[in-house]
Amino acid sequence: MTNLVDISDLAGYKYIADSVKNSTVWPQFVSEAQLLDVKWWLGDALLAELWTQAETSPTSFSDDNTTLLNGGSYTYLDEEYYFQGLKAVIMYYAFSRFTSRQPYNYTAAGITVKDSDFSTPASDKAVQRLAIEAKLQGDAVKDELILYLNRNYATYPLWKSCRVKHKPRTFVVWGD
Repeated sequence: MTNLVDISDLAGYKYIADSVKNSTVWPQFVSEAQLLDVKWWLGDALLAELWTQAETSPTSFSDDNTTLLNGGSYTYLDEEYYFQGLKAVIMYYAFSRFTSRQPYNYTAAGITVKDSDFSTPASDKAVQRLAIEAKLQGDAVKDELILYLNRNYATYPLWKSCRVKHKPRTFVVWGD
């Protein structure tokens, strides 16, 4: 399985400190997002097609799959619509996983929390809020992507629109 996004893609969606941008754990979160958050609604066949094209070469994506990944605009019933694409969905889901687990280190002596004289760890509640916010953003982008796929099902024969019913989500941001 090939990750469809990498740490360099994150800059377009979320800010993280330069010291984290080379994080070696990022591919794990992307892989989990693809397998646990995306595969069940996108479907094995369509995801496998994207992985196969990604493994061949990053430039080997079909035009339709490039649009699916990167988003863009489309016309439906004489109206123009915009959507962010599958990369954004994966990015938000991976970022949610990254956020909720980043402060913790798994060691032989148990789980530790990163800390130093020059930083204060965020509270569990704040970390949870940020992770949920990223997950909800991913859900919102997923919903518009599902709408795109349902409206353009003839272009994506591996898409099974009956698998997921589109249900718009309300995006909520909680205050501290």
